[in-house]
Amino acid sequence: MRASPPISIALALLALAGTVPAASAGEPFLTQNENPVSRLYGLPAGDDAAAGAPTGFQARVAFDVANSSYERSRGAEELVLDGETWVVRFGVRRGWRNGWRVALQVPVVSHQRGGMDHFLEEYHDAMGLPDGNRKQRPSGRLEYRYRREGETRFSLDDPATGLGDVRFSVSAPLGRGPDGARALDAVAGVELPTGDPDRLLGSGSTDFSLGLAACDRTSLSRWNLELHGSAGMLAMTPGDILGDLQKSFAGYGNFSVGWRLADWLMPRLQIDWHSPFFSGTGMAPLDDWAVELVSGATVRLPAGFDLDIAVAEDVAVNTTPDVVFHFCLKRNL
Repeated sequence: MRASPPISIALALLALAGTVPAASAGEPFLTQNENPVSRLYGLPAGDDAAAGAPTGFQARVAFDVANSSYERSRGAEELVLDGETWVVRFGVRRGWRNGWRVALQVPVVSHQRGGMDHFLEEYHDAMGLPDGNRKQRPSGRLEYRYRREGETRFSLDDPATGLGDVRFSVSAPLGRGPDGARALDAVAGVELPTGDPDRLLGSGSTDFSLGLAACDRTSLSRWNLELHGSAGMLAMTPGDILGDLQKSFAGYGNFSVGWRLADWLMPRLQIDWHSPFFSGTGMAPLDDWAVELVSGATVRLPAGFDLDIAVAEDVAVNTTPDVVFHFCLKRNL
């Protein structure tokens, strides 16, 4: 498949920097809940502490393909989330020797018809995973819709592509181990309502996050394991998507274990979670705690590149997409 112009431009800019040290293979996956509604709010993706991280700039291009298949009716209430959401995140981060860092993430979001539906039916069968009655629904459909008391609160059945909500964050060092292999950072972020809510590209809400991120590369080093985790609170102003049902605060976090199998390869398991963004619907994708398991690896490539390849599955069923395929190319500049 030919790369799109934004991705081609980003890769070209990364390649211009010449041969430099690779990005840290121990960083958490740059993932979040890509549920087409929950993803609209300012969940941090990939916040980590900076122990041993190089100074200067790092560029990241992440690509996620999320396939959802959920449909439920209850009285006068109906929620349908059936389709694919593609997200390309362009990110840049600047670090200083004193441990402070700033980061900018600019997402391009595309809601598409479920082109992977048939493949995912076979994937779930092969892995012995539940398919949530996926086979009983039409394939290749895009239908994101919520009706309540006879009123359609949001609806999208035509493909839509555009800028999502832009996020800016600042990390401040709180503690460092004497060997540089442990770190604790405070991370504050703001997500701006730059995406169009009418096409489910943005929430219409300004979201503020404040949390802690930690890493430990030494406690389990005898087994070549390293640990990363983060947790915090998200404050949201009233948005344009189900604003009367939206909560003002939510908790979030992640935890990952990486195994440094070789200098060029680190398999990793990661858990991402957050509390509900809405209340009063009785629908799992909106009202329940969301938990997903992300499994994959970071591969060190020539010319200073790192490539993350991962798959995310909904541990708490129906709270996140059925499956998300995640790719992220990183490079220190």
